[in-house]
Amino acid sequence: MRDRVVHIAGLVALAIALLLGSIVLANGIRDRNRNDVLTVTGSAKRRITSDYVVWDVSVTAQQPTAAAAARQLAAWTQRTGAFLVEQKVRPGELSVQPISTENVSAKQLGAKGAIAGYRLTRTFEIRSTRVSDIAQLAERSSTLLAQGIPLAAQPPQYSYTALASLRPQLLAQAVKDAQRRARALIDAAGGGLGKLRGVNVGVFQVTAPNSTEVSDYGVYDTSTIAKDVTAVVNVTFALS
Repeated sequence: MRDRVVHIAGLVALAIALLLGSIVLANGIRDRNRNDVLTVTGSAKRRITSDYVVWDVSVTAQQPTAAAAARQLAAWTQRTGAFLVEQKVRPGELSVQPISTENVSAKQLGAKGAIAGYRLTRTFEIRSTRVSDIAQLAERSSTLLAQGIPLAAQPPQYSYTALASLRPQLLAQAVKDAQRRARALIDAAGGGLGKLRGVNVGVFQVTAPNSTEVSDYGVYDTSTIAKDVTAVVNVTFALS
């Protein structure tokens, strides 16, 4: 009788062990299916043309007295403004900034005394959607230098105002690119591609054409009229 009880207890223990083992195995399979994923990077690029430009130019006069500097600056301001009008700059595109004044110390000029002169600057700013016209104007501005006007011109800054509407299109293309790459990997290795599990969107890079420049915070190049806009995404798929 005692042997029979021991035998029955052993069978019960074995059944419990088999049951627990099957539960653990099932959970392992579910965990494996949950963790079997593939993450692929996709990208999309579009060549765009800038539709807005900002160009700053300035003239500076420096004389021993403030009155002399003001007279010289007024003459140069008049000639610079006339040049811009001749070059068909429209009134709504041009703003003339207030005069900035700086005292030039004697030490800066290697002389004795507290103040040796006055430096006055007037800045002209052009903002326009006529990108090509302003780019050509910037090239022709050197004629003022030939006339003896000390023009200081900054490089034109070119931008693209419709970038917000372009982003969704590029993101969709980048996700499709990631899906194509994932399918190519799965087809080569065998298996099946499941549902999309997640998408991590990277920053947009706006660079000069064919540039390899990238930044973790995104690049926005303003030096060229033509630009490349690149979107990058990391897409995670389940494996089936």
